[in-house]
Amino acid sequence: MDRIAADKYAHLLHNPKAGDGDHVKADLINTVASCGFTCQYSSVKEKGWGRLKNKATLVVIAGGDGTVRQVMKKLLARKVLDKRLAVALLPAGTANNFAKTLGVSGTLANLEDTIADWNLRHIDIGAIGNLRESKFFLEGMGCGLLPKLIKEMDERNPSDVETADQELDVALEKMVEIAETYRPKRGEITIDGTVYEGNYLLVEVLNIKSVGPNLELAPQADPSDGKFHVALLKEADRGAFVTYVRNLRKQGRKKTMRVPWKLVEASQEITIRCDNRLIHVDDELIEVRKRQPITVEIRPGIVDVLV
Repeated sequence: MDRIAADKYAHLLHNPKAGDGDHVKADLINTVASCGFTCQYSSVKEKGWGRLKNKATLVVIAGGDGTVRQVMKKLLARKVLDKRLAVALLPAGTANNFAKTLGVSGTLANLEDTIADWNLRHIDIGAIGNLRESKFFLEGMGCGLLPKLIKEMDERNPSDVETADQELDVALEKMVEIAETYRPKRGEITIDGTVYEGNYLLVEVLNIKSVGPNLELAPQADPSDGKFHVALLKEADRGAFVTYVRNLRKQGRKKTMRVPWKLVEASQEITIRCDNRLIHVDDELIEVRKRQPITVEIRPGIVDVLV
């Protein structure tokens, strides 16, 4: 256990529109304050939310994966000599993939216990090269089925679903529909010096276990072990992948099943060259040139998260 700092000042960053919107401002502030912190509240939907006070020792993020990325982007932009902050999570989004990999639940009681215990986990970050639009990922990046799914889900009418669980189910159904007809694209992926080449439905570099609608692509992934997992899905495994996603809908997203795609561990550098023109970095979509080489390096232990 790492010792809690004597100067107990927290900055609470909240997305009030995340997920089903269960958590209210007053309850959040009271929970953080009950741990002995002076708590400053900011909504990430308002201007100026990212101005963190110098005396803060803890940042509490109440929101989904997108909110976590927003805040991490601010933290990673801090100067080298700035105070290193601890991060506590209250997952309140739709998928909450990052929090689920860390075993963090979305209850106020769990948040209070997590802050009180003060067990820090040093989280790795993916440093991206030759991509002007984005310099890092927290969860993962890739091309193929996932960017296509994100794009189609973004274009749908949000009034079609009422709860986070319904949205995840709709996304899994859409993934089956896309996977059945998606044309594989040529790719060349170099992982720690070994080249993997072929026609791929999906290429994903993963720091965590699941992406998208809790699609567990790398069941053994650990964001604090100094390694990434690369998922490579070829045309020959299309049918097995579709069956896998259908079973996720039937058996529940919490059930672990054997993955029908190739997984390769990476501990040094990854280079991706593919014919895809659309990639995702966490939940952001980015257009790229065909065969544009994109590099990924691991930056171990960059962010301190309470678990």
